[in-house]
Amino acid sequence: MRLRQRFLTGLVTLLPLLVTLYFLAWVYTYSGGYIQSFLRLLNLEVPRTYQPLLPFVGLFLAGVLIYLVGTVAENYLGRRLIVSLERSLLLFPIVRDIYKAVQQITHTLFGHQEVKFSRAAVIEYPRRGLYTLCFVVQPVNGRLPPLPEGYTAVLVPTSPVPASGMVILVPTEEVIPLEISVEDALKYVVSAGFLLPEKPSGSLTSLPQKAGPSA
Repeated sequence: MRLRQRFLTGLVTLLPLLVTLYFLAWVYTYSGGYIQSFLRLLNLEVPRTYQPLLPFVGLFLAGVLIYLVGTVAENYLGRRLIVSLERSLLLFPIVRDIYKAVQQITHTLFGHQEVKFSRAAVIEYPRRGLYTLCFVVQPVNGRLPPLPEGYTAVLVPTSPVPASGMVILVPTEEVIPLEISVEDALKYVVSAGFLLPEKPSGSLTSLPQKAGPSA
């Protein structure tokens, strides 16, 4: 048992480092290869002395390309072009599923949310004694008759694509606010529970509580 525990501890410690190093090595190798292939199309040959620098040139050009795409996406015509491209991709079933999943994960990891939640919370779901992380959408405030006031709409996310979850109407007093940011909670969901916040984000505004019966 102790040997197994130490092995798992070593694996958990080394795995993130090894994956990161592997990713960096992969980027270094393939970015240089792409630059060399492009230069061969132009009938250009890089001296062997400068070939180790090609991956860095590739990374620099990739950064410039990403910046230019971000600049274009911020103006009206650029957004229209990107939306048209997205609609074309969404016509293909398998491509649509992959694109939506990658898009949601990217938005989550880099803090670009299309839907703004007011805060993260937990509810007792699917039964008493079990708690599920959720995102507070908004109080219902009697806008779904005959449902009475005192209910809040929450999104119960799924991993690794939070937006594929479901909306539940919960009594407001049963929603337990978490002292973590929405971004940290999203990372927790996307990572299937592996990325826990390092520390609470501080005192956050509490949810409105239903008034109890007067004495």
